[in-house]
Amino acid sequence: MAAVESGADCGRGGEGEIVPVDRRREKRGDGGGDGGPGLLGMLAGAAARTVTHPVTAVRSVVRAAGDLDAIPLFGGVPGAKLIAKAVRMVSGERHDRPEMPRLTAPRTPFNGPISGRRHLSFGSLSLKDVKKIAKANGISVNDVVMTLCTSALRSWLRERDALPEAPLVVAVPVAVRTGAAKDVVGNQISAMVAPLPTNVDDPGERLQAVGDAMARAKRRFALSPATWPSELCSMLPAPVTSLATPAIFRLAGVAFPPINLIISNVPGPQFPLYLCGGRLLSYYPLSVLTDLSGGLSITCFSYDGMIDFGLVACPERVDDVWSLVDHLRTALDELLDERVGDEFRDGLGIDLVAG
Repeated sequence: MAAVESGADCGRGGEGEIVPVDRRREKRGDGGGDGGPGLLGMLAGAAARTVTHPVTAVRSVVRAAGDLDAIPLFGGVPGAKLIAKAVRMVSGERHDRPEMPRLTAPRTPFNGPISGRRHLSFGSLSLKDVKKIAKANGISVNDVVMTLCTSALRSWLRERDALPEAPLVVAVPVAVRTGAAKDVVGNQISAMVAPLPTNVDDPGERLQAVGDAMARAKRRFALSPATWPSELCSMLPAPVTSLATPAIFRLAGVAFPPINLIISNVPGPQFPLYLCGGRLLSYYPLSVLTDLSGGLSITCFSYDGMIDFGLVACPERVDDVWSLVDHLRTALDELLDERVGDEFRDGLGIDLVAG
C-alpha cells in the first residue's frame, strides 16, 4: 500500500500508450514450437516425482532433524538438542551451531483460529531516530525495530491483562536466494525464530535483551541457514500438502501454536521514488495471516528517511490494531528519552529533530 503525492498525471499517450495483445496468437503449451511441455511430458514428470518422493521425503526428514533444536515446539521436547547434534555429527558437519533457547510460544490473544476478516493499521517512524538509538547502544537498526515491536506488544497485552510471564516467540523471514539460483522460479525464504523479551519491564534492559536474542539467532543462521521450513513442506506430495495444510494449520493454531506472530523488516531505498510523475510519500507493506502464525503480522519497510509500518490483524484475535501503532511511537519516545538522559549526564546533548 503506497501513499502517492496528488496531482500525478497517468496519461496513456506517447511512450505510455497501452497496446492491446491478441492472446489467441500466444502459444498454448501443446508441445509445439516454443510452447511449454506437452501433456505426455508433464505426465511423465509427475510420475517420476511420485516414484522418487519417498526418497526425497526421507532426506528432508534427516535434514530437518539437524535443526530440531531450532524448530518451534519441537525444540522444547526433551532430548531434541541431543538428537539434532547427533544427526549433524553423523552427516559430517564439523562446526558447532550456537544453542537456541527454549522456543515455546506462550498463550496470547493473537493465537487461535482466524477468520477471513482483516483490519489494517499503518504509521511511520523516523529512521534517523532509530539509527541514533542503534549507534548509542552498539546494536543494529533491525534490533531497535524489533525492540519497538516488543515494547508495543508488551503494552498492548498489559492493557488487556494478557501479558504472559514467558517471552513471546517470533519468526523473522529471511531471504536465502543466492546468485546461483537466479533461474529458479519463486521466492526462497527461510525464517529465524527468536524469543521477544516482552517479560522484561525496563526499556533499556529490554533493548539489550532483544539485541542478545537476535545476535544469537543470527549467529546460528549464519553458520547454518535454517532449511527446516522447506524441508517440512517437502515431506508430503504437493497434492496432499495442499489438502492437508489448512487443517494442520488450524489444529496447530488451537492446540499448540509454534510462534506468536511474524515480524518482517525490509530495507528499502533512501531516496524518493515517483509513480506517473507523483512522488511516493510512504510505502506501507502488508502481509498475510495464517492459523499457524497467529492473528497479527507486523511488517516494516524503510524508505526515504522513514520506517513505514503495516499491521494486518484478524479482528477476532486483535480488537484494536490501531493502538499498536500508537504503542510503537511511545516505545520510540521511551528509548529516545533514555538516550537523552544518558548523554546529558555525559555532557553531550542530543538533537531530537527528525530528519
